[in-house]
Amino acid sequence: MAERLTIDFYYDVISPYSWLAFEILCRYREPWQMDLKLHPVFLIGLRDVIGAQHPVVVEEKATYMGRDIKRLAKFFNVPVRPSKEGWQHIITNGSLNAQRFLMAVSQECPEHLEELSRQLWIRLWNRGQDVHERQSLLDVCSKVGMAAAQAERLCDLANTPAIKDKLTAATQKCIDVGAFGLPFFTTQLPQFARPQTFFGSDRIELLAHCVGKPWLGPNPTPGSKL
Repeated sequence: MAERLTIDFYYDVISPYSWLAFEILCRYREPWQMDLKLHPVFLIGLRDVIGAQHPVVVEEKATYMGRDIKRLAKFFNVPVRPSKEGWQHIITNGSLNAQRFLMAVSQECPEHLEELSRQLWIRLWNRGQDVHERQSLLDVCSKVGMAAAQAERLCDLANTPAIKDKLTAATQKCIDVGAFGLPFFTTQLPQFARPQTFFGSDRIELLAHCVGKPWLGPNPTPGSKL
């Protein structure tokens, strides 16, 4: 029996391209019989460690990205709608609190990690809403039907040294496997000694080729929606 495919996916909700890749990989979980392992990391921390410049620092690239995200959102059928409000939240607050919260979720109730990640992306990149304040995090917990007491516990846990250290360690691990940006995903194939690495939402077709799985476009199941 062939070994089941496993993909390790590193992401930050500050990255709209990570949302695009996340949704496509989630859609392929069943067609590819794939285990998708989600790893929240901190993109700004990653860039600081490797000395990478933020892409929006280059004006021409920032302008291109604005157009590109809209085209990709339509092509991938993912409701990314950048807004001035969303950008302001990113510039003012970043994503550190959100990523620490997701790390706490991954440790305490990993069964909620996928949907809570999705709800944070929706808040930031579809509705232009905050993902930094405690109430915002409690709101996404309510969205997925989580009990208020558990949501409060996760918010408390996100501020503990243990969770902060785990996010730092996960970000360093991402760097150690070769990441220089997000989304970044890896898989271990038997014919290679090192994990095979991929960067960007436009590399999933290449991933399919490398692992010998069918690429059926961004919507392998017609009619699939968030």
